[in-house]
This record gives sequence, structure tokens and C-alpha cells, in this order.
Amino acid sequence: MLKAVIIDDEAQSRMLLNQMLEAYCPEVNVVGMAKDVLSGIKIIQNHHPQIVFLDIEMPNYSGFQLIHFFEGNLDFEIIFVTAYHQYAIQAFKASAIGYLLKPIDIDELISAVKKTSKLLQSPTQHARLETVRQNIDGDQINRVVFPGANSFIFLNTTEISYLESDGRNTMIHLMDHSEPLRSTASLKDCEDLLKNNTFIRIHRSFVINLIHIQKFSRGRDSFVQMDNGTKIDVGRSYKETLSEAIDLFTR
Repeated sequence: MLKAVIIDDEAQSRMLLNQMLEAYCPEVNVVGMAKDVLSGIKIIQNHHPQIVFLDIEMPNYSGFQLIHFFEGNLDFEIIFVTAYHQYAIQAFKASAIGYLLKPIDIDELISAVKKTSKLLQSPTQHARLETVRQNIDGDQINRVVFPGANSFIFLNTTEISYLESDGRNTMIHLMDHSEPLRSTASLKDCEDLLKNNTFIRIHRSFVINLIHIQKFSRGRDSFVQMDNGTKIDVGRSYKETLSEAIDLFTR
């Protein structure tokens, strides 16, 4: 049984989530609920939950500030519960952090609990939380967390030259010419993580970083040459989209 705490300044939201967990996530036992960060901290210290469902926008202290009260001693996973706009949701995805969008969907709740329970005691927890904070504080996704076989891969987006499909996995090619890194995420999933950034798909097997294009040949056999010297063919159906993206990017 997983012990959980709910922290949300809206009483109705707390009660609704509690009821949904009782009905659809029997492996979760809610041991306490709080209306703000400070009272939530006391409940966490008393009950030592494995999961904390945490609202972000609350009076006095935001949900992100709760993290700082447990520096070096964060032994629970967080699922953010938020009505944030789409950009913030993208930041959560890019940081491999659990989240639920209000109003909460039952299937998404069940999925979030299952995923989060697998991450308990993860040594990368602090780094993932810091990554989501940095991404939300900025105006674009600057750091991404890719799932690996038995770990997470933390990268700044500017480090990435291009991504290449490798069956159900993805090879991440970096600017420093080091060996590519393998992520267990599909190329489509990686593309979604990098959405609204400087990345664009140019082939069914390749997503590139626009800032690292050295040359773009627009001929019949179109290709791009990256800063690291790699040449990548541009699929016919992607040529026009790439041309438009480059024109927009270089204005």
C-alpha cells in the first residue's frame, strides 16, 4: 500500500481527488490532506508518504517551494496537480515528472500513479524536479530528461544535434562527437518532448536541431549537413516544412 498526501488550497479539489483515488487506485492510501504548503510539510513529516499530490498555485508558498523544505531528504515522489497552460505541461513532460491536469481524467490518474510508483527511491529525483522548475521559469524548454534502459538521460537541448530512430528506441546524437546515447523512448515520443523548441522532423527516421544546421540543399535529392559534418537526407514530404522553418528561424 502506498501512502499519499494531497496538498491543494481548494477543498473541493482535495475531496474529489481523494474520492477518485479510493475508487480507482486501491493501492494508494491517503493519510492526510492540507490546504497549503506549510501544513502539508507537517503532514509529510508525520506520515512519511511515498507520493505527494501537489497543487502549484497556492497562497503564500507555491508547490515548487515545498521542494526546498526537503533539500537532501526528499524520500517521496511528487505528482503535480495543475490547471497550468500547455507550455507548463510540456515542461513536465520534458522533465519526466508526474502531473495531472485539472479537471482530472480517471485514466490519466491511474497512469500517473503507476508510473510514479515505479520511480520511488529514484536517485535522479532531485535533478528531475530541478529540471521542471528551470523549464517552467524560462520561456522555452532548455533541458530534457530522456528515459534510458535503467536510468534517465539529462541533456541541455543545445547539446543535441539530431535524433535517429532505432526501432522502438531513439539514438541521441550530440554536438561533441561522443558516442550517441540510447533512449528507450520512440522517436515520436522524443519529438513530442522537444515540441515548440528548435527541433523539427525532416525524415521518418530523423529529428534535427535547427540551430546546428550547417547547410541545407534544396535540390531534388534534398539533404542537410549538420555542424558535426553528418549529412541527413530530407524526406520529400518534409522538405516544404523544413524550408518554412528555416526561413522563419533565420529572419
